[in-house]
Amino acid sequence: MDYYNLWSICITAFISVFVVLTVLAGVMQAIAALFPTKQQESSAAYVAAITSTVPTLIPGARVTRIEEVK
Repeated sequence: MDYYNLWSICITAFISVFVVLTVLAGVMQAIAALFPTKQQESSAAYVAAITSTVPTLIPGARVTRIEEVK
C-alpha cells in the first residue's frame, strides 16, 4: 500500500475543508453586510417580564428604571 498517496489524500481533504469554511465565512459576512439587523426598542413584553420576575427573585425589590447597557 502506498502511504504517500494516503498522506496526500489526508492533506488535500484538510486543506479543502479550510477552503470551504473560508468561503462560507465570506458568504455569511456578505449576507450580514447586505441585511443589517434592526435596532429594537424595549417592547412592553420585555418590561412586563422583567417587572414581574425581579420581585420573585429578590423579595421586596421593585423595578424603577430599565436601561440597556451596551
